[in-house]
Amino acid sequence: MSVEIAVIAGSSVAGAISAAFLEKLSRSRSKAPQPLQKPTANTIRTELVSLLFEKTLASEAITRVYEASQQGRIDRLERDRLLLKYKQQLDSLNQKIQQIQPAADYIEIAEMRNSLAKVIEDRISALDQKLQQLSKSGATFDIALDSQVQKIIAETTKVQAAAPVEQKQKSDEKTIEQLQNEIVQALERLEQVEIDKD
Repeated sequence: MSVEIAVIAGSSVAGAISAAFLEKLSRSRSKAPQPLQKPTANTIRTELVSLLFEKTLASEAITRVYEASQQGRIDRLERDRLLLKYKQQLDSLNQKIQQIQPAADYIEIAEMRNSLAKVIEDRISALDQKLQQLSKSGATFDIALDSQVQKIIAETTKVQAAAPVEQKQKSDEKTIEQLQNEIVQALERLEQVEIDKD
């Protein structure tokens, strides 16, 4: 029983410290106007992880309050006061997470796209080198590329800088996933053709 009280107290103290820290941080930001800086991927990820951790703490505190109330360790008035406090914290954290989550998702997808484009460029470069070696041996072939392969090659040569987060929509995610699937299929076909030639 004393262990549970200590856990509730610890959760309460952790929540209070987090709330005080966030309040102090928001006050310090509002006092000194600073030029707007574009958040980096690391700052967005760090903030999201911090908010998710705080949400877990608030959820645990709510659970502990219910348990303490059911066991008769706190009265109804204290239970209601604590529940109101932690539910407000939880709502505030959920709103912040909803604001940050799209940016974090965008960054993750953009990094996946860039790494996939790099893998494809490396693979195409290796295939081009092999084709050059074969052509130097005097053998020439008239190869008609599949239309999907041509489309993929055209897309990889047009790699552009990512647009700001605000301008991207959910349809981009579907397009990227579809493009990834097409690229994987094309690479499998190219590997099969390479194996057949060997």
